Amino acid sequence: MDGYNLKRSCWLEISLDNVRDNFFAFKKMVGPDVKVMPAVKANAYGHGIVPCGKELEACGADYLGMGSISEAIKLRENGVKMPLLVFASNTIEEVAELYIQYHLIPTILSEREAKAISDAASSPVPVFVKIDTGRGRLGVNAEEFPDFYRKITALPNLYVEGVYSHMAAVNWPDVSAEYGLWQYERFSAAIEALGEEGKKIPFCQLANTPGGIALPEIRMTGVCPGRAIWGYSPLDRREGHPQLKHPITAWKSRLIHINQVCGGKFGENYKAVKLDSPKRIGIMAGGLGDGISPKLAGGYVLLHGRKAKVASTISLEHTIIDLADFPDTKVGDEIVILGRQGDEEITMEQRMEEWGRGVPSFWIEISSHTARCYYKEGKLLAVSESGVLQYI
Repeated sequence: MDGYNLKRSCWLEISLDNVRDNFFAFKKMVGPDVKVMPAVKANAYGHGIVPCGKELEACGADYLGMGSISEAIKLRENGVKMPLLVFASNTIEEVAELYIQYHLIPTILSEREAKAISDAASSPVPVFVKIDTGRGRLGVNAEEFPDFYRKITALPNLYVEGVYSHMAAVNWPDVSAEYGLWQYERFSAAIEALGEEGKKIPFCQLANTPGGIALPEIRMTGVCPGRAIWGYSPLDRREGHPQLKHPITAWKSRLIHINQVCGGKFGENYKAVKLDSPKRIGIMAGGLGDGISPKLAGGYVLLHGRKAKVASTISLEHTIIDLADFPDTKVGDEIVILGRQGDEEITMEQRMEEWGRGVPSFWIEISSHTARCYYKEGKLLAVSESGVLQYI
């Protein structure tokens, strides 16, 4: 693989060009006056926090929305200098010093948290406040926000740089937008209640991926696309929808062993049976521990540009391929779990349907010990194996 020898023959191929193109497609849609904060939580939705974070910084993203302070620190330690917002994920009083040390922006949900940040800082630092407008999870209730804002901005060492919320339901206006617009009304009223102070807050955001696409009127001064950056939107495609691409372009493996066996789990419902004649099988690196669904049993992968049947149950690290129709196979031959080989292609949408997974669970259930190979302009740029990233 491009002259690089992986320690284990099961890997993803990820296009950083597609990450870039998705960002710019969303940015072009919302326009130059709307700030964009891509969400890169959960290891960039399984795509890899450091390469993707660096790519989005290079694209000119205004902020990155981080799922944890640990991932934010990891970006800082890898040279990312742009503003990083940490979504609510810890007890701020216990780690306030880390926010200050690494120049991270905390999400404030209480006066107690605001005071902890103010006490840890020696000069005013930025914070974001999350408002609950109807997601029913985290945040200051929208109607309580104006009083809350005034209380925390009276503290000496912080200022509110952003206010955001989370959408619970949104669709195209002619399908179902009522709930999303109700959330927008609550959010707007909370900001407007501050008068001139509300107009000075640099980043006010309710719109996520579907909200930013389907309801231009709710974009305000900021948007936070999550799934769009990774090539997906839950909306039906129609005019006005940006063109998005999956950064994961392929999931591949290799045959690591070929054998003639006279028994195994080849019976009905994969019962162990003795065989009347030897069965030629190949062992592919990759199994349940990589995030491959047990539903791949009875399905197929691609080998030599053709469909090759999965012959048995899936184990933790291996998958058994039926090689009866592949007499010329040899150890080391490439197998495609997802992607194109010759004239055949297995799409991500196909695998999600077959395995009963949606987005983002499909992405994040691919194990971190499955190698990620990052490509830029068609060339291998970096490889991450077991979480250790190496630039080529």
